Amino acid sequence: MKHPIILLAGLLSTVMWTRGADSPPPPQPLTAANAVRLVERGALLVEDFEAPEMNSKIWRVHHRDPDRTTMRQQGGRLELTASGIVQMNGFWGLGGVKHKDLVLVGEMDVRTTGAPPHRLAFHLCGGDGGRSPDHWVEILMVDFGPTAGFLAGASLPVGFKAPRNHSLELPHPPGRGFLCRIELNGTTNLADFSVKAADGWKPVCDPVELPLRTAHAELKFYGNHGRRPAIPSEVTSRAWFDNVRIYPRPQSHHVGIRLVGADGQEVWTREAGRWPPTITDAAGKSRKITELTVELRTEDGTQLAASAQSPTFGFYLLPLKDAPWDVYPVAAQIVVLLDGKPLGKPLRIERNGVGGLYPDDVYDVVIH
Repeated sequence: MKHPIILLAGLLSTVMWTRGADSPPPPQPLTAANAVRLVERGALLVEDFEAPEMNSKIWRVHHRDPDRTTMRQQGGRLELTASGIVQMNGFWGLGGVKHKDLVLVGEMDVRTTGAPPHRLAFHLCGGDGGRSPDHWVEILMVDFGPTAGFLAGASLPVGFKAPRNHSLELPHPPGRGFLCRIELNGTTNLADFSVKAADGWKPVCDPVELPLRTAHAELKFYGNHGRRPAIPSEVTSRAWFDNVRIYPRPQSHHVGIRLVGADGQEVWTREAGRWPPTITDAAGKSRKITELTVELRTEDGTQLAASAQSPTFGFYLLPLKDAPWDVYPVAAQIVVLLDGKPLGKPLRIERNGVGGLYPDDVYDVVIH
């Protein structure tokens, strides 16, 4: 016969396995999704220049020609002026994110009087001290009056191909800037350059292979474009940048959604350690968590961007590779369904300037 103490230990072990040593109270019935809140931002850089002064944690100033250039944040933009022949002047991004599967997006414009015009540079760079070589690509913009010219520039290792077919010209009506995009594929190391026109995105050049370890943005004026006239005139330019952001490529990064209760705790339980976790529906019936579906929809709810089911503790990764959006951030809806029926009303993620949904974001959806 076993010793009574051994029998008691075995009984306690069985109880603890069945109920859990620190078993939380059973989850409340899931009736409706009530709120959505951002837990972690996926964007690597978000800058709207709304502050009165430069954010010294994000940028440093590179001012080679202080007598011929000015730079200031004003009216929610980074505004720059240049006069005559200038070198590189502008904002340099600090830190360098160790990430090379990303998109750099921003708005810019330049207006020039005289010839040859200055070049405005929207620049993605790996030059980060000892962490990454100074390989870079950029979209250059010049003002030709009724049109704007865009060119591709690059600094690449020996043997790599320089940009080809590297120019684009678009109408340049008064009061209009341009949305520019440099997208770097982390698998192929190919960078794509494009500018948003009235009828869609236009490539500036063929893709360029860009090897780097870290990435940061630079926003700057430099030099003059084209031949100098026989009788040189004093060239002056006014330019601006706005709403600059770097975020992971949506083709390879998801949006994370976690389902939590009003107390922030999990909505599932595992009775006796069984798998998969279960939830309790509004009628008090135990259901498999795999019977829940989370959807990501467009702002008006009419188009499905992504859908996911998961057995892993109420955490869902929704892919964006087939989503309808071409640039981020965006406004969107999140819908939680059980048996194909929404649990409460759709929850909205609003777009406000550079705020909104980005690839690699994580949100908590609170269900009561």
